[in-house]
Amino acid sequence: MEDNRKKEIVFLLSRALLSIVLLLLGTLYLNERNFPFYVNLIVMLASYLFIAYDVIIKAFKEIVFEHNPFNECTLMVVASIGAFALRCFGPDYNEYLEGVLVILLYQVGEFFEDLAEDKSKRAITKAIDLREEKAKVRVDGKIVEKDAVDILPGDLVLIGAGDKVLCDGIIVKGEGEVDESSLTGEFVPVAKSARDSVSSGTLLAKGSLEVEASKAYADSTVAKLLDLVENSAEKKSKVTRFISKFAKYYTPIVMGVAILVMAIPPLFIGIGDGATWVAWIRTALSFLVVSCPCAVVISVPLAYFSGLGLASKSGILVKGAAYFDQLNELKTMAFDKTGTLTEGKFEVLEVHPEGISQEQFFEYAAAAETISNHPVASCLKSLCSIDQSLVSGMEDIAGQGVKAIYKGHALFCGKTGSTAHISAQGTVVGLTVDGKDAGYCVLGDRIKPNSPSTIKGLNSQGIKTVLLSGDKQANAKAIGEQLGFLQIQGELKPEEKVASLDRLIKNGNGRVGYVGDGINDAASIAISDVGIAMGGLGSDAAVANADCVILNDDPKKILTLLKVAKRTKNRAGFNIAFSIVVKIAVMIVSIVASATALFTLPLWVAVLADSGLALLMILSSLLLGLGRAN
Repeated sequence: MEDNRKKEIVFLLSRALLSIVLLLLGTLYLNERNFPFYVNLIVMLASYLFIAYDVIIKAFKEIVFEHNPFNECTLMVVASIGAFALRCFGPDYNEYLEGVLVILLYQVGEFFEDLAEDKSKRAITKAIDLREEKAKVRVDGKIVEKDAVDILPGDLVLIGAGDKVLCDGIIVKGEGEVDESSLTGEFVPVAKSARDSVSSGTLLAKGSLEVEASKAYADSTVAKLLDLVENSAEKKSKVTRFISKFAKYYTPIVMGVAILVMAIPPLFIGIGDGATWVAWIRTALSFLVVSCPCAVVISVPLAYFSGLGLASKSGILVKGAAYFDQLNELKTMAFDKTGTLTEGKFEVLEVHPEGISQEQFFEYAAAAETISNHPVASCLKSLCSIDQSLVSGMEDIAGQGVKAIYKGHALFCGKTGSTAHISAQGTVVGLTVDGKDAGYCVLGDRIKPNSPSTIKGLNSQGIKTVLLSGDKQANAKAIGEQLGFLQIQGELKPEEKVASLDRLIKNGNGRVGYVGDGINDAASIAISDVGIAMGGLGSDAAVANADCVILNDDPKKILTLLKVAKRTKNRAGFNIAFSIVVKIAVMIVSIVASATALFTLPLWVAVLADSGLALLMILSSLLLGLGRAN
């Protein structure tokens, strides 16, 4: 906890303690000794001002500078001053105690609300915040310590068992088991060894590693995740926006009703009876206190924030609360195939070089694919080691392939003339050297284990599933039918994917989501109502454009995401309904008490129905984030 926060707490507790001491003095001692009423008034006003002065200042600022007279601080100040004013009806109506208690309980409630929200936000960021961590870095044969934020590409970072991984990089030495649960939500350690990649924010459970950092801290997985988590709540959900508008209209209406409750009944049942006026003024004051919408205004956004935390715990990053609403409205989900539904780990099934040897084919293909991170490129690059200093003029042509200059030859790898009419069960990759066809190879990819159950789960929820693939129609159809897609399109260039997706959006298919992983999916992810990127193998462009990011590339997390969105919406709805029912019930009881004169409803009951209820609803919201999505 920050020092400023500690000082605020100590100061508030000191004010509350002093206020309580004066409150007890005024209530017990002065009343029993029959001091003049003005002595009691002075002591109780001092008690009131010690605890209420900042609320009064805030109410004044809201009215004068924000032009918002119907804020909760104004309601509390009016109610508490009204309680003091009841003394005007005589010594039998000394409500100074209740006037102070209104503000005291409100301050206590606000304190716990702030504390709960701070705790929730800290809990989400604690596991992934590496800014204060120290890394052991090998420099010129010596081991030195560096702050995580100072790690640079090329640094050799030493990681021992039980240490956090403080950088994104490639293992150059050692082996071990890495706990990636802080990023993926999966608690099964993953075996890692030389040439495997590791991500910052994970934990080395066993073994020891020497990792070459591939990114500076500012560009690392954990830095981006931390930034997104801290800013994700800025995009408000529909419910949150509705609550803000609701409070603006709801509060003045209730204040108007309170005035009517105070004035109309006494005019008909006892205009000259002070006791009648006191009873109905008390009821009106209860209305003012109970009407504060803080239980809803605070707990509903917090429910969505807890939903963001729950998704994060499950290995899913949602970039704003607003996307939960859109996820709940999804009617169609479109998918890319390669790397999204399949492993993205290709193997060569066939190779057909023309005019060059097989070894030259693989060498040229690996050189051409130097800058690409596509799974096809990873496979081809693994077949031959290339001196990258000999490669220049590299260009990635989305949806077509890649080209480069290597050893004086102009290379192109991707869709070529020789591949246009080839029918094969796999992905066909052609090669041209200096503009001439040099043959092709066929690569095979495996379907991810959870892909079939994901598509089945979406279909069972009434969500239309569509496969939009750049692969040949025959391959796309074979895999699409195997997975259970309702609509399948193959041989789509990136712009054609966008056009197909645009038609889905415009043709009455409801909210449309898109799931992809590559640079060729970035535009489709961007235009969809909800764009979902596979963040493990996915390209930076896809992740940057996505609204939601699945950190471990498991398609089944899409079902988890939908479940989190539904639970978040239900929890927010419960908070709204329960709060309104309780408030209406207390208002009705208050009216019955005044109308029948059978009992008196103290103002502190109304305060509990406001601040106490707010605490309960905050607890309800926090419990959502403490659970598990699966």
